[in-house]
Amino acid sequence: MTSPLVRRVTGILALLLAPAFASAARAPNLIVILADDLGSADLGHDGSQIDTPNLDRMAKQGVKLTHFHSSAPMCSPTRAALLTGRYPHSVGVPELASPNARGNVPILALDHQAVTIPEALKSAGYRSSLVGKWHLGHAKENWPRTHGFDEFWGSLIGTPMYWQVKETFHNETPIEVNGYYTDLLAAKADEIIRRDAQSDRPFFLYLAFNAPHYPLEAPAELVYKYRRRFPDRGLFAIFAAMVERLDTGVGRVLDTLDELKIADRTLVVFMSDNGPTAESNSYGPEGADFSNGPLRGYKFGTTEGGIRVPFLARWPGQLPAGVVRHDTAITMDILPTLLEAAGVKPAADHEIHGTSILPLLRGETFTRAGALHWENQQNYAVLDGDWKLVHRNWEKTARLYRYDQDVGEDHNLAAQQPEKVAALEAKHAAWKARYYPHPVPPMTKRPPTQFPITPQDPE
Repeated sequence: MTSPLVRRVTGILALLLAPAFASAARAPNLIVILADDLGSADLGHDGSQIDTPNLDRMAKQGVKLTHFHSSAPMCSPTRAALLTGRYPHSVGVPELASPNARGNVPILALDHQAVTIPEALKSAGYRSSLVGKWHLGHAKENWPRTHGFDEFWGSLIGTPMYWQVKETFHNETPIEVNGYYTDLLAAKADEIIRRDAQSDRPFFLYLAFNAPHYPLEAPAELVYKYRRRFPDRGLFAIFAAMVERLDTGVGRVLDTLDELKIADRTLVVFMSDNGPTAESNSYGPEGADFSNGPLRGYKFGTTEGGIRVPFLARWPGQLPAGVVRHDTAITMDILPTLLEAAGVKPAADHEIHGTSILPLLRGETFTRAGALHWENQQNYAVLDGDWKLVHRNWEKTARLYRYDQDVGEDHNLAAQQPEKVAALEAKHAAWKARYYPHPVPPMTKRPPTQFPITPQDPE
């Protein structure tokens, strides 16, 4: 028979250890940070001369993927793939979402039949917040909280500006914001983290910066700094200032997690929605060539410069530190990755096209079955093992590259490998029939705004 003293000591120990057991059993917090039009070579640890100490710190404290791809070479489709884990063509967003039809592109919005990250996490008790850019439907019935978010603070549109921010809302209520928008988004994210960290519920935060998307606007002191550093690069100095301020915002999030001592139970991932843009209302092809490093092409293109983007993940104690991995991954992998991290098993009818990369991040065995596909009005691409096919729709023939040997996609092997071209074209036709049955008509002429003629691409 247990003595009263033993029972009392046991009870005291149980009370003392209960918080530890509760913390151990609690699902991790999840934070996804998305940059906008950030190139694969724009971060300091990738050789850029832009100061990004916080993202460099994140790379040292976590895992970096060198072959991470956006699910589209433009904004809205990638965001749709991120939130649903599916090809964006299958969830109603194959092109940019706009309040009005644009040429052949109709009014688009994220399909409510698709299960989003916040909807999938509800069964595990998560509170979900979106801070920043939505760009997945402008009609009120398509706003963020109709897709599972508990709170929304940000802008609905693709280009909300920086100093005079347009179409900003708190949930469904219009608000006026004053200050530099990148800073304001970081401050709001900080506020939400501090609030939600006090709850016994885990939280999911989707922090969608619009930086460094045009218009090129940055605090004057940073612009002066980079004009001295890049005296011959024109508008790139402003872009660099925007990237540094983005990095400062990421640092604020990481610092808050460290201060609150919740970093070890918070998975943070960082990526971009597509590669750098060569559009004239940004910094043009000259600046974009600095941002894409050795890669060919820019935003809107399905060569690597348009779709290969930075990726970092930090989760102290769960992911190794300072590790670089080279396996191929894509934006639609994020939903299954977060669900696995949270211990949430998808419902039997939950359609997911991505693959959890949590084993890859942990250094475990990782395999991906099948090819990956991209398509928009301008071009399509298929990546299957070591081969990549790119077809620009105004060109008669496709281009074929050895993905594993030709990082710059400089050597078109289509003429030497017609059977491989035909096989990849057949794979894409089968993919299209299943995932993109009602495609937006392709462009038959080269769009010079999105595909400027450059020394790199003179054709």
